[in-house]
Amino acid sequence: MRLDPRSRRDVRLIQEAATMTDSTVPIDEKDSLWIGPHSPGWSVVIGVSGPETGGWWLSSGNRSMFMVDWDRDIDGLSDLAYYRDGNLVAEIPALPYGEFLPGPEFEPYAHGLLRGEDLNAGEEKLAHAYLTVVGRMTGRFLDEDWFHTLGRTYGVPSGSA
Repeated sequence: MRLDPRSRRDVRLIQEAATMTDSTVPIDEKDSLWIGPHSPGWSVVIGVSGPETGGWWLSSGNRSMFMVDWDRDIDGLSDLAYYRDGNLVAEIPALPYGEFLPGPEFEPYAHGLLRGEDLNAGEEKLAHAYLTVVGRMTGRFLDEDWFHTLGRTYGVPSGSA
């Protein structure tokens, strides 16, 4: 990921999230990634901006990963991409009114989730569906303890993010 090991700070996600979402800090100055545990066999990487290449290569070596971007003010919610061993396995499209179309790879994890469009909830509803599918696949959902997880924050050198 070309992170600077000297920039490492051990910090809880809730603390780093407050920094990452601080509206008084310009987006181009939010150049860190938080990396921490999620569930057995899964880690989380969160950042305001990520590696230029998209990071799909993090799934190489027989690993799996999910990737999604959400910037309300610029591009909105992106597709939820699922990679395994460096290859894209499946995506859930980010449709503008929150229509949820999981496709066959995700269907076993989509039971009970609302699928139709919702002009009032759109991206928020779809983000909830994404998080539910990811939680069901990884065996861990976002909860209060998750935000208090200790992880490592690294600065992203310019040109990498």
